Amino acid sequence: MSKLADKVSLVIVTYYTGSAWWKCLETAVEQVAEVIIVNNGNGEKTLSRLNDFCDGHSMVSLITGHGNIGFSAACNLGASKSCHNLLMFLNPDAILHRDTVDQLSACLATLPAMSVVGARLLNESGTEQRGGRRGKLTLWSALVALSGLYKLERFSSLFADMHWEKQALPEQPIEVPSISGACMMFRKKDFESLEGFDEKYFLHVEDLDICRVVRNSNGKVVFVPTAEVTHIGSTSRVSMLAVNWHKAKGLIRYFVKFSNSTPELTTIYLVSPLIAGAIMFRALLLSLRILKTLN
Repeated sequence: MSKLADKVSLVIVTYYTGSAWWKCLETAVEQVAEVIIVNNGNGEKTLSRLNDFCDGHSMVSLITGHGNIGFSAACNLGASKSCHNLLMFLNPDAILHRDTVDQLSACLATLPAMSVVGARLLNESGTEQRGGRRGKLTLWSALVALSGLYKLERFSSLFADMHWEKQALPEQPIEVPSISGACMMFRKKDFESLEGFDEKYFLHVEDLDICRVVRNSNGKVVFVPTAEVTHIGSTSRVSMLAVNWHKAKGLIRYFVKFSNSTPELTTIYLVSPLIAGAIMFRALLLSLRILKTLN
């Protein structure tokens, strides 16, 4: 473990996570000084195994018994118990590659106060996953992404995709509007000054929110291409429709929270049913597709 990684507290929130969880933990304890597991919900066998894991690793602690308080609130709870100067958040189905923590720590050390850094997310196939580097979330960019209009981007920048994983990979860390909460790192004092994640987001969009708060606070949001994480995704035992309902509510909250005028707010309320409908329709189609493959 490097001197930089020796200053990192890692918070991982788990809710009925699948088998990827154990690989996540194995790679995490190799790279950071402290791991804080926040148990939002797991079966008795998993919880027993988590307790055994903590017993075998003195730098791992488990916070449990609070129920499912949501991802944002659980992250803040874990952060409040952390002991080190650097604070990192990692999804329980995300597997750290070698030197990822060092890469993030080194980059963050060069940035001004209130900054945040994030990793490159990879699919199991090794291809880049959506979400690791993104443009600004606006009402229009959300509609373009959800409607599929981003496919017209080659004809006009009006239809630019806010997801940048298909763009050329930069050779050096680069400032971007948004990174993913699946793997991000702050200075602890900055995270506290930013007042942590907005706990009114139960699941999803809290990462986009805090990236915007960082930018509004004159900090930088930086994507580190050499810091890689394999993100399995969708491993929790929870309804896809429920997850996407929280995503829809999160997006609507984001637009309302950052609206700047009455006409803009009126537009948001008028368009919100379209956004929620599109998200839920896509989730329903995907659920039916998965059921078809299982039958």
